[in-house]
Amino acid sequence: MRKSVFLACILGLVGTLCLSGCFVIDRGQLLRTNEEHILVSNYGWYLFDVLPLACGNAAEERALPFVFFRNDVTMDKIQTRFMTYAESYGRRAGVGVTVRDLAYTTRESVLFEIPGINFPIPLPYILTYREIQLSGVLDRAPEKALADDQEVGK
Repeated sequence: MRKSVFLACILGLVGTLCLSGCFVIDRGQLLRTNEEHILVSNYGWYLFDVLPLACGNAAEERALPFVFFRNDVTMDKIQTRFMTYAESYGRRAGVGVTVRDLAYTTRESVLFEIPGINFPIPLPYILTYREIQLSGVLDRAPEKALADDQEVGK
């Protein structure tokens, strides 16, 4: 009896962690052009395509990589994190940064489909999946551009 309860708890915990969302900021440096490509992505699971169950934690100060019952899979939150990263990138580099070539994709699945598995389980609209990705290029401006921006802001 105790073993089966313990096993059920372990399987429930593992299942929750596998089905929870993920928020990530990926970057790639283009050395020849002095640019950086940024991809911000978040996905989550919803009950009846309305009630958020679990998704990636898009907060800047976060204790866990995922949250329960909060909708962080929105373009507003993704774009805010993208622009915050761009601003901090410019401050770290000590140069002005221009954001260009913004593109986004959204993906929604109304059938229960685990990412990476090509066979959806036919439970329409009970458990749905939603994902948003935003990508763009950060172009380092010369140091003069940063000084010009600071003078205009005064």
